[in-house]
Amino acid sequence: MTYCCGVLVRDGMVMIADTRTNAGLDNVSTFRKLHVFAKPGERIMAIASAGNLAISQSVLSTLTEGLEDPNTGEIETLMNAPTMFQAAQRIGRAIRNVHATEGAALRSEDVSFDVSFLFGGQIKGSRMRLFMVYTAGNFIECTTDTPYCRLASTNMASPCSTAPCITTSNSTRR
Repeated sequence: MTYCCGVLVRDGMVMIADTRTNAGLDNVSTFRKLHVFAKPGERIMAIASAGNLAISQSVLSTLTEGLEDPNTGEIETLMNAPTMFQAAQRIGRAIRNVHATEGAALRSEDVSFDVSFLFGGQIKGSRMRLFMVYTAGNFIECTTDTPYCRLASTNMASPCSTAPCITTSNSTRR
């Protein structure tokens, strides 16, 4: 019951996400699925989530609190990633970390580990980039040939809302 879309445009990026978490007749719940991480003048990043809400919240919390680099012991977050590519790798590591912690418990309850993300933004001095990160933590990057990514639930019964929307420009580019 999720729809997210990210599009690279000439002057930046547009990312949208719905807020519906349950499409039952009598129980419609909402939750923000588009999150922005920004330090004005240095970086702006947006991440939109689809899949199991508990898993996506765990991944986002892991990214906010940070992952320990096994080689250096330093805490790595999205906000201290030197490149967008390395930030996308950190999202993949966070997904795998949550899977290692929660996967067995989910399987024991017949709950699939289902989460994916659109991740885009810009770090000062580099170009705007947009990635789609899969459940396994691997990802692809949008290119000029295909400047968009979308996540869509296969069981959507009606068109989704596009409530939260973020538009970024190349304001961090020099």
